[in-house]
Amino acid sequence: MILGAGVSGLLHPVSTPAHVVAVISLSLIAGRDFLHAGAAIIGAFALGLAAGLGAIASGVGETPASDVLMASAALCGLIAAADVIMPAPLAAPVALVSGGALGLDSPPDSIFVDEAVAMLIGTACGGVAALTMIAFVASKMACVWKGVLLRVAGSWTAAIAILVLALRWVA
Repeated sequence: MILGAGVSGLLHPVSTPAHVVAVISLSLIAGRDFLHAGAAIIGAFALGLAAGLGAIASGVGETPASDVLMASAALCGLIAAADVIMPAPLAAPVALVSGGALGLDSPPDSIFVDEAVAMLIGTACGGVAALTMIAFVASKMACVWKGVLLRVAGSWTAAIAILVLALRWVA
């Protein structure tokens, strides 16, 4: 059962729609300058994700992590749509906040400690792996049509995140 919980955690960042939008939008920024800023962005995301998952494991209560995650996704999407190459010192804090919010928004589904730990470890590994893979694909797509595909993807992720926030705040 622990293996199933680990696999469930591994797939969690790519099976929750809000997390997918956030990971894609951050990956678009990391992929623009993959060799220089990409490693710092992925490292900061991993650090934030570990901190957020650690806070969940220690029993932190309800947080507005999903709103923060969508706000950071909207910011990253707008940066990608504007075709701005973010230097690592500016992009790393955004990645840190995104990782922390994703971690805080990923509580385990199990009440058993060993399964919950396996899910949290799987979520950390899956989030970092998804970010890295999508950023690598984005770095290869940056050469195609002068980055128009990345700008379109950035505008779509920004639009999705802004619509989700608008619907949450109105309702």
